[in-house]
Amino acid sequence: MSIHDWLIYQLVDSRHQGGIESHILNLTRWLNQNGYRSEVIFMRDFGAHPLKEKLTKEGLPFRCLSSYQELYKLLTHSPSILNTHGYKAGIIGRIFGKLTSTPVISTFHSGDLGKGKLRFYSWLDYSTSILADRVLSVSDEISSRLPITSQQIANFVAPAKLQTERGKAVAFVGRLSDEKGPEAFARITEKLPKELPCHVYGDGPLRADLEREYPHLNFLGQVEMDQHWNDIGLLCISSKSEGLPLVALEAMSRGIPVASYRLGAIPDLIEDHKSGWLVQAGDENALGKVIANWWTQSGTEKAAMSIAAHHRICKYYSDSTVIPSILEIYAQAAHHKGFLNLKFDRRSL
Repeated sequence: MSIHDWLIYQLVDSRHQGGIESHILNLTRWLNQNGYRSEVIFMRDFGAHPLKEKLTKEGLPFRCLSSYQELYKLLTHSPSILNTHGYKAGIIGRIFGKLTSTPVISTFHSGDLGKGKLRFYSWLDYSTSILADRVLSVSDEISSRLPITSQQIANFVAPAKLQTERGKAVAFVGRLSDEKGPEAFARITEKLPKELPCHVYGDGPLRADLEREYPHLNFLGQVEMDQHWNDIGLLCISSKSEGLPLVALEAMSRGIPVASYRLGAIPDLIEDHKSGWLVQAGDENALGKVIANWWTQSGTEKAAMSIAAHHRICKYYSDSTVIPSILEIYAQAAHHKGFLNLKFDRRSL
């Protein structure tokens, strides 16, 4: 029996579009394009959702659960593998995996543990990771928190076409919430030359305050980034914690270099001063100097950086490079569960 014969479910509890949702879209798209059967399961239906819209547009299968009983029936109806994403999907998915003898792979994406109730759920998610058949993480920092050995798998993207002409804006792309550091981006760019366009893409609880306090920023809101990447010359990541942000991969795949704090697996992604820049986490002055230096670079220097960023993604972080390793882990999980004949042959790709 081959993994091609099995259903691979991607389980998530999601209200908004973010890195996890982009990961699920990229993974589901590649699997279905390459002859595997993968379906996204939303644990609850929160109505309109960017991921639903993208899945529908691309003809990729998904469903929203009306009850946990429906999940139980799905997992017992046909041979399946369950890949969980996020804390709630992880906790519930691993329990139902045990109840139905379904191989479960839990992917840990976020470097931020949150605060208050969210921090408790994160702790519970990490603590119950021992119930999974295999655990994946996107950075060493995340792996070190887990009570079980995990396999580190890099995030990935479908490489985009390298754009030879870039916009001039320095940009923040992400949720406007404390852990993502939009206030740091605002403070840093406030000190830069006024002729430098500073764009903010995304929405969140801090947006109103940021718009009021930092008029130099151009807020574009929650938009489809495919229509805006060409306006960006440099992506800035000023988060307080990270795993391996997909937004950085998406930017670099288009030839947009990234200036970032040293967080999570970002130092593995960016070759400092070659495909982007790295500074000590929290050092706003250093990050500001990097942006100012990029602004004054010659066209030749910017072009070299752009090519290096694009090449880095194509070689190490493309979907066709990373996903075969995930398929091997699916097969290992099934073997661990007792399905000894489930095989994956990398040579068939």
